[in-house]
Amino acid sequence: MPPTSTAKLEVATELLSSALALYYQGGADFAALHLAGGAEELLAKHLSARGQESAFESLRNAAVRFSKYFNEDGKESTQKTIANVMNHAKNSTKHMDGASDSEVQFDARSEAHNLLDRAVTNYYALMQNYDLKETELIGRFDREHGADG
Repeated sequence: MPPTSTAKLEVATELLSSALALYYQGGADFAALHLAGGAEELLAKHLSARGQESAFESLRNAAVRFSKYFNEDGKESTQKTIANVMNHAKNSTKHMDGASDSEVQFDARSEAHNLLDRAVTNYYALMQNYDLKETELIGRFDREHGADG
């Protein structure tokens, strides 16, 4: 069978829908986290291609600015340092750096929520430029966990 062409925005939408379904079903928080991370990244790339700031970039940039108030030396953390902290859970579910790196230590549900929040934020931003619809699960997540939830 010859390969088919699929728009990456469609891929991101499928990943987000699946992540939300798993998140609400419960019992598959690591899978929800991983799928949400993929959706968040693809949606962010679409925003970037349009010259818009993604949820990740917005949070990272704010954290860099605030970091000088929390760092003992009073200096801002680098974007890379903050990005590593923000992506720790997502990356540690995808990679294993040797035998000593055989466990994850974080709340998978909370981390899935964080990635879903960024992905849903990106999705809503892209609705202004693409024919994307608010699905039942995206609307539910936004109502329950959005900026006001």
